[in-house]
Amino acid sequence: MINKNSFAGLIYGFLFVLAFSSCTQHRPAGSPVLDKKAFVLASQAKAMNQHIIASKGTGWARVETKTKTDTFKIAWAAVFPNKIRITFLISGNPVETIIATGEKIIFFSHTGEHSKYEYNSKDPDMSDYIKVPIKMSEMILILLGRLPVKTFDNAYFSPSDASLSSISLEKNRMGVIQLLQFNDKGKIDGLKSADRSGKFLYEIKVTQYKTYDFGQLPVTMEIKNMDNQRLILDITRFQANPAIKEDVFRLTESG
Repeated sequence: MINKNSFAGLIYGFLFVLAFSSCTQHRPAGSPVLDKKAFVLASQAKAMNQHIIASKGTGWARVETKTKTDTFKIAWAAVFPNKIRITFLISGNPVETIIATGEKIIFFSHTGEHSKYEYNSKDPDMSDYIKVPIKMSEMILILLGRLPVKTFDNAYFSPSDASLSSISLEKNRMGVIQLLQFNDKGKIDGLKSADRSGKFLYEIKVTQYKTYDFGQLPVTMEIKNMDNQRLILDITRFQANPAIKEDVFRLTESG
């Protein structure tokens, strides 16, 4: 499952490229009142569960491609902004552990599918491993109960959306970097991300929230690329801000 050589490259969708590229043009003049509201809503989205700086949890991860579907139980420990240990299990037995430390990433197969290997990277791209082009730091944010909303300078309701349920986020000199989508209850149910050139990278669809004593957590979501390869994540147990020792992010000889 986590054999890097077994994964094909991702294909970016031409229609989404056009959609994001067109958004990089100067936007029409908008209402200052609506712009302020959009900026406040986007800022709240970025700040969601920002008080959670560490988490432990379990859940299910389903990786779907055109040819097969793999389902794993997952268990993780994560610390903001760049440390995580996540283990994939089948029938209760560990099959793969991934550790990121903010300096390197380590892969260990519990089944002997491959030898332990590691390489230096502050924020590796996970597309070769979980099929969607999401950075490890963004995956950590998701497992901390947040959404990977990027830093933005401008936010405005999309001119083509009269329902005011879509907000475009812009970074100066970069054009649109993300699109936030809200449902009829005002909750975020979608987030589309583009790269610096405007190419579509991935889309997150949140389908379920759960209320905890610290607030609400997105617990079921789908992350997909333009080739419809997707990761479906279902969080079943979540602990906010537990004490996590540093040696959790070290791999012992036994794994």
